[in-house]
Amino acid sequence: MFSLMWPKENITDLCKVNVRVADTFISPKDDLPRAAAFLNTPKEGTNLSCDWCKYATVEISKNIISKQKKGNGDFKNPDIFRFWNMNVGRIRNEITPNQKVLHEPLYSSPEPDGAPNNRSHSIIEGEKFDNNAEFRVLILQIGEWAV
Repeated sequence: MFSLMWPKENITDLCKVNVRVADTFISPKDDLPRAAAFLNTPKEGTNLSCDWCKYATVEISKNIISKQKKGNGDFKNPDIFRFWNMNVGRIRNEITPNQKVLHEPLYSSPEPDGAPNNRSHSIIEGEKFDNNAEFRVLILQIGEWAV
């Protein structure tokens, strides 16, 4: 169970977040994420995990992924992920239906095997649509690949 070590902070509209995108969710036609890359996780939930750029670079996020385990117990491969970088104000103000961006750091001591601590962990909360062209266009307009 995670307990709070790091305080939840207000993420302002000027901030940026990175959403991890597995290579299976990248269109080979245009090298851009598919709408399905931005579904709520888990699908039954109301939020999509992301990393707040205040606390995580792409390298830090990849390191966190390398410590996470898949359902079968194997560690995840960080090399199959890229990161879609978006401005928080644009997420909140330009995506329909409306989305919230909230800081939700993860911390447990001792750190559980396969579930690493993550100060940058945040969520984009709100309904997302699979295979929705308008939603994908909005996501693509407000973001870019993080380098």
